[in-house]
Amino acid sequence: MYNKLKLLGGAAIVSIFASPAFAQETPAGTSINNQATVTYSVGGSNQSSTSNTATFVVDKKVNLAVAEVGGTATKVSIGSTDQVTTFTVTNLTNATQDIRLTGDQQTVSIPLLGTDDFNVTNIRVFVDSNGNGTYDAGVDTATYIDELAPDATVTVFIVANIPNTAGIHTAIVGLKGTVAAGGTSGSLGADLVATSLLTPDSPTTVDIVFADDANLLDQLRDGSQWAFDAYTIDSAAVTGTKTARVVSDPYNLLVNPKAIPGATVEYCISVANAGPGIATSVAISDAIPANTTFVSGSIAVGGLGVGQCLLNGTPEDDNNTGADETDLYGGYYDSGTHTVHATLGSVLPLVPLNISFRVTIN
Repeated sequence: MYNKLKLLGGAAIVSIFASPAFAQETPAGTSINNQATVTYSVGGSNQSSTSNTATFVVDKKVNLAVAEVGGTATKVSIGSTDQVTTFTVTNLTNATQDIRLTGDQQTVSIPLLGTDDFNVTNIRVFVDSNGNGTYDAGVDTATYIDELAPDATVTVFIVANIPNTAGIHTAIVGLKGTVAAGGTSGSLGADLVATSLLTPDSPTTVDIVFADDANLLDQLRDGSQWAFDAYTIDSAAVTGTKTARVVSDPYNLLVNPKAIPGATVEYCISVANAGPGIATSVAISDAIPANTTFVSGSIAVGGLGVGQCLLNGTPEDDNNTGADETDLYGGYYDSGTHTVHATLGSVLPLVPLNISFRVTIN
């Protein structure tokens, strides 16, 4: 896990979501030669001579771009395996390079991706070997980028498992690319090291100059770059539990009342969400059973707790208009269909909400 956070201007947003800009640059190691010509006249005769050849080689300008693909988090389910987030890596160095890849969890919260609240497991990094942009298990097995030409781009996948834990929602992961030495196919070269600023330029030596921007988790001109993606769990498992209790009868009143004709019975419907996502637009309908009569004004919506409605919610009148329908919850009785309706809006994971109403036994 990381707790370091560095954000310079809009650089982080660019690296997370933008496509890199390509530029054709003179390859490192290119020899650039030049001679000067001197012309003059002697006794009316034109003469010329050439200078020596001034020669230098082009140094290596090291840069890369790592970007998340798609601009949105990857939707997953609890307990799922081999879930994929997708990135691109572009070599902006003026030479063919290897790229070392690192995938890891992040504790940073990124507004466009969400707030990190769990870790994935068995995190792995693979290179798209056939260029189809889709992770193919058993085919995409390379764990580093080998001999990537200047301005070339490859797709890279982070593959991970999602824990089977209730209530989790977002896991932010990061991919880091680090420029490494190229030139030997089939093996990962050593990370490049920048030529010291104290070293004078040599016309015959290919010096190494880091030219990458700062970003979240990496420094300015360090030969590496991070980009970020996220796994999000938006599924919700909503259940309703209904109970009934006799609250009074005409003879025993409130003392151990019995379910006899004329007794009042309270129904309680508890709506629970096992998560991990928030259930929205939650609505309940409940037809009044035969041999009972709805008690006007008895609807209450939004009470907390499981089981009997010991803590009632917002009182509702019998119609579907008025101020009581504009608050957080709503409820009404449809006398035509003899049905109680209620709206809860959103139900958070592990926070059950109740709807209650009463009937009398005919």
